Amino acid sequence: MRRGNGAGVPTHIIVCPFCEAGLPIPDDFDAIYRCECGACYKVCSDNMLERGVYDIAEELWTEEELHFIQNVPLDVCNIVVEKDFDRLLDLRQSSDAAILERFCKYDTREHLSLVWVKRLI
Repeated sequence: MRRGNGAGVPTHIIVCPFCEAGLPIPDDFDAIYRCECGACYKVCSDNMLERGVYDIAEELWTEEELHFIQNVPLDVCNIVVEKDFDRLLDLRQSSDAAILERFCKYDTREHLSLVWVKRLI
């Protein structure tokens, strides 16, 4: 956690598992975010992890590259799944009551994870 722009309000961040850069917590669960190191990340419910990885892969590779990757047994990326994203959201929501509106369309019974994918080739 770090302090905001002198206002004394704490700003929670996530840390990229590949370069350790501090990034803002995603506001839009449908969006894919990118770190300066090239890694992409997205919030997914635990039962949608595979779909989330595929969404990020579509962001990182062209359709032709994806077809090749799916047919050749190569290590083409690193994937990190952070399973404690719910706890991080609880911290953020307690410090910013207005943000609750942004998450109301999601079933609160679903556990959320943060999925990271970084392209190797």
